[in-house]
Amino acid sequence: MTSVSRCHGFGCGSTSPIRAHLVPQSFGRLIKSPSGPNTRISERKYTTKAQHGLFDPRILCGDCDGFLNMKYDDPAFRFISKFEYRPGELDLERSYFEKPSVDCDMLCGFILSVLWRCSISQMFEVSNISLGQYGNPVREMLWGHRSLASFNHYKVMVQRYHSRPGVQKMYSLPIPVEFEDLSFRAKGYLFVFVGFRFMVILDPQPLPDKYAPYVLNGNDTLRGSLVDFPVTYEANAAREMVRRFRPKPVALPGMI
Repeated sequence: MTSVSRCHGFGCGSTSPIRAHLVPQSFGRLIKSPSGPNTRISERKYTTKAQHGLFDPRILCGDCDGFLNMKYDDPAFRFISKFEYRPGELDLERSYFEKPSVDCDMLCGFILSVLWRCSISQMFEVSNISLGQYGNPVREMLWGHRSLASFNHYKVMVQRYHSRPGVQKMYSLPIPVEFEDLSFRAKGYLFVFVGFRFMVILDPQPLPDKYAPYVLNGNDTLRGSLVDFPVTYEANAAREMVRRFRPKPVALPGMI
């Protein structure tokens, strides 16, 4: 006897889930080259299939998926895909950029919505993602029954990759990591979104004071440091996965 899949949306009892995206498929369309398909790299596969990302047919109904898309995905995609520096927002003499008049809570909500969708999925690719005790409160926040400001265990910071070929042509599922400083250690996730590197910390302890200007939650200025992609954790992980799937050389037969 097969179990019935129910929508995970707040207050929704629908038993007709659709193929709901984990990361908005608009990002897959954005990075796709006219000369060839996207490449997906994971622990299991190196493939050119799944052009617009991963879809799960067991997590959301059409109405709930559409709600998340309209409230979070569309606004975040418009901002991220059209991002560019205006005069004064990027000064290569300093180690950070800043863009004023940005709805940073919109970005925080978007990141949280992707993280939540991944956490409720049973797909292998996101089996290492869990919100634990925060799962139900996060769902209430996404549907507007709690404020984002009430979730003080959730903090988001952002970095921008230095301009290099290819960094605008990639995005990722959440990557579990552990952040650490001399006096601070906390678990969280990294997200890569077409030139941005979002860092999510899920921990009740406060961040060291020096990071306060870079926390997006409740802010109206997008401020972040600059980082070079080739030296990042995610770049090393991607190189290792590529190496794992690269065909191994075959020794030539011995010659007498």
